[in-house]
Amino acid sequence: MKRSYVLTLFAGLCGWHFAAAQDTISILRPAMIQHPVSLSSQQDTLVTVDEKELPDLRTRLMELNGGYTQPKKFTQSLRKFLIKDDLVMSPEAQMLINDFYNRSNSFDSYVTLKDTMIVNRLFMPIVFSGNYLPDNLVFFDKKAGMPAYRPKPFMPVDSIFTDYILAENSAKMAHRYVECNYPTYFHYSQSMLPKDGVKAKVVKKNITDDFPLVVTNDISFDDEKAPEKFIPERRYWKSHFESSIQFAQNYVSPNWHKGGNSSLNLNNREYVRYDYNKDRVQFTNELEIKNTLYTAPNDTLRSYKVSDDVFRVHSNFGYRAFQKWYYTIDMEFKTQLLSSYAENSDVRQAGFLSPYSINVGVGMKYDLNKKFKDRHKSLTFNVNVAPLAYTFRQTIDDKINLGKHFKKKEGSDEYPTLENLFGSTINATLNFQINRNVSWYSRFYYNTNYKRIEGEWENRFSFAWSRFFSTNITLNMRYDDGVARNKDFDSFLQLNELLSFGFNYKW
Repeated sequence: MKRSYVLTLFAGLCGWHFAAAQDTISILRPAMIQHPVSLSSQQDTLVTVDEKELPDLRTRLMELNGGYTQPKKFTQSLRKFLIKDDLVMSPEAQMLINDFYNRSNSFDSYVTLKDTMIVNRLFMPIVFSGNYLPDNLVFFDKKAGMPAYRPKPFMPVDSIFTDYILAENSAKMAHRYVECNYPTYFHYSQSMLPKDGVKAKVVKKNITDDFPLVVTNDISFDDEKAPEKFIPERRYWKSHFESSIQFAQNYVSPNWHKGGNSSLNLNNREYVRYDYNKDRVQFTNELEIKNTLYTAPNDTLRSYKVSDDVFRVHSNFGYRAFQKWYYTIDMEFKTQLLSSYAENSDVRQAGFLSPYSINVGVGMKYDLNKKFKDRHKSLTFNVNVAPLAYTFRQTIDDKINLGKHFKKKEGSDEYPTLENLFGSTINATLNFQINRNVSWYSRFYYNTNYKRIEGEWENRFSFAWSRFFSTNITLNMRYDDGVARNKDFDSFLQLNELLSFGFNYKW
């Protein structure tokens, strides 16, 4: 009985171990077990299994790891496939951003130190800062008791910022004076000023997600409209104006050891130009009024005299032939406005419409406008050549000195009051702006009827030392072989030179 009980207990334990082994074997390799083990509670016999049929654990692990390979070492090349690079801007884009936030680019390229104004706090609205005690407040100097003591200077002597420190101290003293004596002048305080500043925010984005990039080849721009072309309004009429009033004064005391007379010269010039330029048509119009007055102490009849008086109207109509050449019709009207007299004489030398001349010519003109790298430097030159020209000269006052304007009649000592001349005319103008402050203006006029030559060459150098004031050197030369010679100056060449200083304005 005891033997059968022991066998039954042993069979139960073996059945539990075989059931657990069966589950493990079925997981590892179910096909290896061909005869499953089962225990019946009605049988008392023990079912045994051959150990050769049980699988080897090492063999099973090798079979499962047959496709396993040892992992490669993590290198920098593999890191590139796992870690995405940050968004990096191109050098061109970075340069544009730097230029945008660069404060120095707020000024144009033509702004120089001469055009820059340093703002002084003395000329700005005063602001209450709230600082009652000065920054350099010192009640006593610890070195005052030393033998070799020297008082501290108001400012460092050997400093390159001496002028700046002096200006700052003056501004602080003025601000303190107003703060103590006139507190009602303060309309603003430092707390009222805006404190929010615009700061650049750097946006940095890490690209970690892949995004699809779609590229299509069948792109059509037929439905797209091009932007409208912007054509600025062109100005065909251009105007130019110059005005100058120059003075020259000389004072000589009555007891001057070499003698002489005091004099005052007044030179006035008004010049207006109105041009039209469109396609092949060019139309130029000029009006010039110029006169010079000076005191005449030696003249007993009048206190002043007129040395140079010109009223000139010039027009030129041109049609472009090729490049800078134009077919032109040139017209000029010239006279003077004031009456001029000889010294100690009542005989008029010239006057208004006494005489006056009208010149009309047909020819060609060369027009040059040249620009330089320096924006203050420019050159304008034009010359009009009229092989066929007609000049009409007349005086409405036959009592003037006709010998200074008309040629004697052939075979007679009388002078005419009217002339009709056919010949050729050359009219040239040069305007050279050498730099910002120096300019040269030159005008050349030549007229001949192949028996008489009349020419003028005017030169004017202007030295502008401010916007409204300048110094002028004027030299006028005139040649006329059809007038009577002067006894004191036996030559057909006439000269007029003037050095003056005064007001000058142009636009």
